[in-house]
Amino acid sequence: MRKISYGGSLVAVHILSMELLSILRGDLRSAGVVQVLDIGCGVASFSAYLQPLDIQTMSFAPKDGHENQIQFALERGIGAMISVLATKQLPFPRRSFEMVHCSRCRVDWHANDGILLKEVDRLLRPQGYFVYSAPPVYRKDKDYPVIWQKLINLTTAMCWKLIAQQVQTAIWLKEDKDSCLSENAKKNLLTICEPLEITIPQWQSPLSNCITSSDQYDFRKLPPRSDRLGVYSKILEKLGVSPEMYELNTKFWKGQVSQYWKLIGINTVDIRNVMDMNACYGGFSVALSNLPIWVMNIVPATMSNTLSAIYDRGLIGAFHDWCNPFSTYPRTYDLLHAYHLLSHYQSGERSCSIEDILLEMDRIIRPQGYIIIRDEDSLVLRIKGIAPKFLWDVSLHMLENEDKKMELVLICRKKFWTIV
Repeated sequence: MRKISYGGSLVAVHILSMELLSILRGDLRSAGVVQVLDIGCGVASFSAYLQPLDIQTMSFAPKDGHENQIQFALERGIGAMISVLATKQLPFPRRSFEMVHCSRCRVDWHANDGILLKEVDRLLRPQGYFVYSAPPVYRKDKDYPVIWQKLINLTTAMCWKLIAQQVQTAIWLKEDKDSCLSENAKKNLLTICEPLEITIPQWQSPLSNCITSSDQYDFRKLPPRSDRLGVYSKILEKLGVSPEMYELNTKFWKGQVSQYWKLIGINTVDIRNVMDMNACYGGFSVALSNLPIWVMNIVPATMSNTLSAIYDRGLIGAFHDWCNPFSTYPRTYDLLHAYHLLSHYQSGERSCSIEDILLEMDRIIRPQGYIIIRDEDSLVLRIKGIAPKFLWDVSLHMLENEDKKMELVLICRKKFWTIV
């Protein structure tokens, strides 16, 4: 997996990381940190630091002059996307991360009654950490003491505990105290959110100026990362997915990925950025977990919220509607996997042109990258006729599906071409 060094930023993140580890009095894994959200990630040096610790990090840079940093992050083989923390919830399920990290990200956490901080609370698991490092310029601002006091007031009302403050870093622990939230709600210090149906994806939802109590979510302490890949999430039970169906799905993808490598016929170390465009329970990603590859698991916003189950397995991903462009730089993925995705957008609640989705796939796949499409036979044959117009090489194969029936599999490779 390629790693590109950016000297200054690596030095800065090394200092911050050492400070963080000293505060937590041990390594991050012993603190129960498996998944981290890095806000305003820059070139993702913090994620690169965590990578050898087998900690999964979702990094994002804002849609402004810094969004091109995502291209650098993806070149390093690090999970990243472009996003914005403004008026909409981030495209991740609630209670997905053990740590949210914001170093010099210039987010005004104290503004608008702390509505952005409440979005962090939505994403943090109970006993999770919020790590904040203010930009040095803020410390020279005459209003900084007022801003800091507002942060203290907000986090106290949210029942977060400031566990440490050293030099440039402050760390809060989100305590699992519903009684504290109830008391603070009675004092009008905060508002408790109305219960929401967790089986529905959080996609394009407006930010909520309220706090979700733990009893609205079936939280349980999850095992270490090495044991999470086989975790059967309680949300699957709500969706009608039995443990047996879940196990069969995991075994199915283990066998299918082995078949894929034979059909593609390349060295797996040449692939590092992979996207599963319809990830379901994350079985495809689990089958790749022993390789130096990271997988962006996408759950379409018009489907059920299986992304919570994917995060419970220690994996990362996002919600997305494939009738829209995905928030990434062009030519950033080595392999795209689309399993019964396109037919969903032909017959589901949200329909859009197959050609438009294929064009978006062409945008985000690298030259010489691979696209694996499995769907209804008539649709696959139609795509086989369209693919050469995108300058894709195509080959058609047959593999067994989950119902033990043979189905067509289209393997495409984007040509490396230039305009002459």
